[in-house]
Amino acid sequence: MPFYRKRVWAGLYLLLIFFVAAALFYSFLQQNRLDTDLTSLLPDDGQNTQAQQMAKMRMNQRMNRDIVVLVGSKSPDKAVEAAQMIQQKWQDSHIFQSVTGKLEPDVAALQASMQRLSLAVVSEQSWRNIINQPEEAFARQAQTLVNPFAERSILPVDQDWLGLGNIIMHQASQDGPVYYNFQTGWLNIDDGDTTWVLLRARLPEKAGLINVPDGLLNVIHDTQASQDVQVLMAGGAIFAAENKATGEKESQYMSILGMGLTFLLLLLLFRSLRILYLLLPLAVGILFGLAATVMLFGHIHILTLVVGTSLMGVLLDFPLHWLASGVIQQQWNRWQALHIAAKAFLLSLIITLLGYAALLITPLPILQQTAIFSAAALISAFLFSLLCLPAFFSTTQAYIYPQALGAMLSFGKFIVRKRQTMVQKKWPVLLILLLMGGGLLRLNTQDDIRQWANLSPQWMAQAQKIGLLTQTMPSGQYFVLQADNDDELLLKSRTLGKSLQDLVIQKQLSGFQSLDQWVMPFSIQKQRQQDVSRLLSNTDNWRDLVNLGIDEHSIRDYLTGLQKLPLQTISQSLDNELGTAWQDLYLGKMSNGKVAAIVSLSGVSQVTALQKLADKNNGIYFVNNLQALNQLFTHTRNQAIALKIASYLVAIVLLAYAFGWRKGLLMLAVPVLSSLACLAVFAYAGWPLSLFAIFGLFLVTAIGMDYAIYVSVKQMAVAERLAGVLLAATTTMISFAILGFSATPAIASFGRSVALGVFFSMILALALLPGADNRGRCNESV
Repeated sequence: MPFYRKRVWAGLYLLLIFFVAAALFYSFLQQNRLDTDLTSLLPDDGQNTQAQQMAKMRMNQRMNRDIVVLVGSKSPDKAVEAAQMIQQKWQDSHIFQSVTGKLEPDVAALQASMQRLSLAVVSEQSWRNIINQPEEAFARQAQTLVNPFAERSILPVDQDWLGLGNIIMHQASQDGPVYYNFQTGWLNIDDGDTTWVLLRARLPEKAGLINVPDGLLNVIHDTQASQDVQVLMAGGAIFAAENKATGEKESQYMSILGMGLTFLLLLLLFRSLRILYLLLPLAVGILFGLAATVMLFGHIHILTLVVGTSLMGVLLDFPLHWLASGVIQQQWNRWQALHIAAKAFLLSLIITLLGYAALLITPLPILQQTAIFSAAALISAFLFSLLCLPAFFSTTQAYIYPQALGAMLSFGKFIVRKRQTMVQKKWPVLLILLLMGGGLLRLNTQDDIRQWANLSPQWMAQAQKIGLLTQTMPSGQYFVLQADNDDELLLKSRTLGKSLQDLVIQKQLSGFQSLDQWVMPFSIQKQRQQDVSRLLSNTDNWRDLVNLGIDEHSIRDYLTGLQKLPLQTISQSLDNELGTAWQDLYLGKMSNGKVAAIVSLSGVSQVTALQKLADKNNGIYFVNNLQALNQLFTHTRNQAIALKIASYLVAIVLLAYAFGWRKGLLMLAVPVLSSLACLAVFAYAGWPLSLFAIFGLFLVTAIGMDYAIYVSVKQMAVAERLAGVLLAATTTMISFAILGFSATPAIASFGRSVALGVFFSMILALALLPGADNRGRCNESV
């Protein structure tokens, strides 16, 4: 007696199902295992230096944890009032770690920082102007004393006779369009007759793209809907939150729609509620797929879940092949039918698993996750169908609607006749091959990280407008610098900055941000101390101040104190509110003893010139995440194609062993020609061949092999084979065709490739059928 007929195995398997379900439920209670971060689907580049890895993490945090909000109105008071309401509402939501709006700086701390940094952070141009024309610098301070409308510094005039305070304040705001409004305490941007008020919200440390807070999207939508002023928002977490909501919604409605249509069709065909028992292997397959993925990866990505739940049609293949025999036979023996179907399906399952095993070699976690999910789902659903499902069909068999059975037989005869006609006349086969070849020559191979998610045009437009208003348009490109010490790091950054400034002038770059724009190297700080000594030696420099009655000793004491200021390291210059904008750029000391920093870029229009500035031997690395990822996708796609070809070689060996070389080659032609036909349709339809489409063809290979093997089982009547293939193909096409309408380009590409591939596999597999009479009896000679 086969093991699957012993009840003890069924009982043990049911216990395993209960244990896995309980463990998975407990795991989700402990932590949210659903991942929506696109970057988590990408491989870690082991060749990157520690500095590059830290820079990548820092830049991702900078772009993905922070949300920038601009509130605009023609009435400044109205804009401030709306901004205050938003700040309070967001703080009360407890979603954000901080919401920064109105600034109430510690004046004493700012004054102390300004005095300490007076020599270290003043820009070269500003310092040169002071040293070359010191009389004018002191004269400006004299005018400040007598002019009540002059620009005031946070530092008292008698503590800032050179006016360095205002210079430092302008540098801290990076002289951009954003300025601090001393009257309101808010950061403003003036755009024509519209005043914009700036807020920044930061998500908790563990939040961002990977763990988007559940209520974030609702808060954002409510904020925009409830305001009568203009509200613009930008941040990576917004896209992640929308992708999460879209993915969960798609996963739900696609699963429900696919399952509903599938079982509606089966109910119409079989006219028995007993067919609903097929929901059980589906549920078990998805349960084990989820559990295996979470166990191995610690989480499951939303894209994996969407793709995985579309496997419903594939998970039904084996039970439908088994039940198809009961549709035809008058006296159906469920165990005998199960034994015949299981032998055929087991060979197909082995070939399928080999294909999924090949995907584990690829470097992309998304392919690895989907391979694990699919393999676990197929194995567990097959075991449930083998061990437990026969118990639900112990007394009666399934009978299909007679007209449906007649239509199936007629369709099978039509395919066989057309096969015979094409083989005899030859030219139809040649025409089809020419059309396929023409399509393959027109195929557009394209892989882009932007295809992985549906980026809302609404949020993209808002992000672009915020970039224009703030004159900061972050890009995926930046430089990472390494040096032996802080001084060398700043000098290297200054040299690179001169080349970048040339690119800004040439409009190949809109701007950049580097540490040398904030703090000067020790050598320059020391030179400035000497410059102050020269100022002290000439009392004519501050004649205007003395004429106003200012005590000369006060001026000398100020300059002497300035000369004696201690040199400031990078860390010391950043350890205050003034250096906030540059704090993320300094990476500190690495394990190799070197120090590292980031030079961020914005508005990149030409990458080639930037690449030429990189010098790995000198510790200057250019990072272009988008280009690197797209190159990785191309490499992975080519690797996947090579693995696919290798899987064909393994498949032909197995098929030749089971059926002989001639029959094996004919069977292998089903998935091969199906994949080529699918590629040709992609070309003629103008759809790019992405990595996800290639992955879909892996599944097509497995399904095509399944159908080819099944139609070759001589122990079954032709009608049984025909019914099994048609039922399996129809349910599979339903679930994957629905994916083709997904808003996520990667998912849509995957769904289309599988649905088309399954359709062609069905036609080609049925073409291998021998002729049959009206009752479906086999005529193998045809």
